[in-house]
Amino acid sequence: MRKKYYSASEQLQAMTSQWADNRAICTIGGIGINKAIKIRQEIENKIKAEGYRLPKQSVVPMRYVIDYFNIDINYLKKLASLERGN
Repeated sequence: MRKKYYSASEQLQAMTSQWADNRAICTIGGIGINKAIKIRQEIENKIKAEGYRLPKQSVVPMRYVIDYFNIDINYLKKLASLERGN
C-alpha cells in the first residue's frame, strides 16, 4: 500500500472550511479514512464533554482538528508559498 502525501497548499485548502469532515481530516493529517473517523469521534466526544452540541452530520469544527494535529498555520503558509515559487 502506498502512502499519500498532501502538499502544504492542499492542506491549507482543506482548512478553509469552518467544518471538517472525514475527508478533510484525512488531508490535513495525512492519514487514512479509518484513522480519520477515529479522530473525528475523539474530537466529538471532547466537544460533547465540554457541553457543546454538534450538527447531526459527521463534522467537527475545523479549529479542533487544527489543535488536534498541533498545526502551525503560518509555517504551512510559508511552505505553500515556496511550493508556488514565491
